[in-house]
Amino acid sequence: MCDDGTGTHEMVPNPRREQIRATLTNLAPDLEALRTAFDPAERAMSAGAWTGTLADRFGDGLSARARRLGRAAEQAREQLLDELAAEPEQVRRCETFGTVPGWPLTLPPVGSRG
Repeated sequence: MCDDGTGTHEMVPNPRREQIRATLTNLAPDLEALRTAFDPAERAMSAGAWTGTLADRFGDGLSARARRLGRAAEQAREQLLDELAAEPEQVRRCETFGTVPGWPLTLPPVGSRG
């Protein structure tokens, strides 16, 4: 048990909530890039950049991939939001010692190689 010897616990803001919030903030531009990655190609196809039966099949496949990528980005965001909602606002101070250094994870921008 982790108390101060008096049977009470000092409550502090939950650092994991801040870690999750920071991760959401850091990932937001990348998630938006994923959601909109196929937009220029879809606009070009809609504007008639390529027409015909093969173009129609290509456009259908392009749209399907765009929807899947958008859903994946949204699912990643929703999962983080679910994690955030599952965390209490405050925790006992002794429960904060196990926080992981380096959180939130720093990720390279989408399309970078490093």
